[in-house]
Order: sequence, then C-alpha cells, then structure tokens
Amino acid sequence: MQRRSHEIAPGQRYRKVGRGGDIYEVVSVGTDASGATHARLKLVGEPKSFRTFAFEVLRDPRLFTSVKES
Repeated sequence: MQRRSHEIAPGQRYRKVGRGGDIYEVVSVGTDASGATHARLKLVGEPKSFRTFAFEVLRDPRLFTSVKES
C-alpha cells in the first residue's frame, strides 16, 4: 500500500459528512507505534475541542470532504 501522507498537512480543513457538517482543521500529523498515520484536528470555532483520526478516515469521502480555501 502506497502512503500519501503529504496530502494531509497542518492547516488543511475537512468537513464531516452528514448531519451538522462540522469543520475540522489539521493541527499536527504523526505515526503511531504500529505505523499508522494519524492527524490531530481541532473543531473550527471550538479551540478546546480536538479529535484524532487515521489518515484513511479523512480520505474516506463517505466520512469527510476536503474544504478548499477560497
């Protein structure tokens, strides 16, 4: 499996698909002990609300969509 870690970087934003459509901003990226790459995100507008998602989750169009800056 080819890794595409360069596609997800701090500052990028993702919208959760479905009800609410919360927008998250990538704060940092890292790799855990098993080699899985994760992104730590903060909920835009809620500076104390953080979540960690595997890159595969952020890339799944059923779960998240990339928010393009205008």
